[in-house]
Amino acid sequence: MPLPPVAFHSIYELAFRWNRHPADVAGWAAAGHLNVVTGIPPVLCGAETVAGMVQVPMPEFMGLFRRIGPSDEHARLKRVMPLGATTWLAITDPAEGLLVRSFDLLVDAGNLHQFEDERELLPRLVSTIGATPRYDWDAMYAWLFWFAHEKGLPETKTALVSLVQDWFVQNSKSGEVPDESTIRKRLTSLWSKLRGEEPI
Repeated sequence: MPLPPVAFHSIYELAFRWNRHPADVAGWAAAGHLNVVTGIPPVLCGAETVAGMVQVPMPEFMGLFRRIGPSDEHARLKRVMPLGATTWLAITDPAEGLLVRSFDLLVDAGNLHQFEDERELLPRLVSTIGATPRYDWDAMYAWLFWFAHEKGLPETKTALVSLVQDWFVQNSKSGEVPDESTIRKRLTSLWSKLRGEEPI
């Protein structure tokens, strides 16, 4: 039996998927075009205990996705909406709310597909039974997009290749890591575009 489809996507993944700035995706969510959720431990909202996946008020988290200048590393989640509910609940315990990082903010796959269908964006890939990709390039690209956005690019392509190879070493589930020449081939075009250069 094949694995089920991916249930949630981070804002950075969607930015890479649509070739847009993370601030664009966050802005669409803040405007109500995408519902952003996160998972939380049990908290009190008055007399009610809330836990699990909840919707978050995205306008309050725009500081995590600034287009110009450094973004905040985290923000406080002070109100939530349980999935299926229509009313926001204020978190009363802990009184200071919950710390949330930008990577904690997710869009569920159903909402994502509806958004793409309505705007004729990327077609959804049909799941097929076949060999599992040897290396998780999609996860690497999503991480690299975040790294470049938050910390900037390394000064040389060689340093970028080394950075990506280190990511695979730390995140490979199988223990296999692509060799330097394979990574370099994958990154050459991306490096040129990010540097505003014509690819060789």
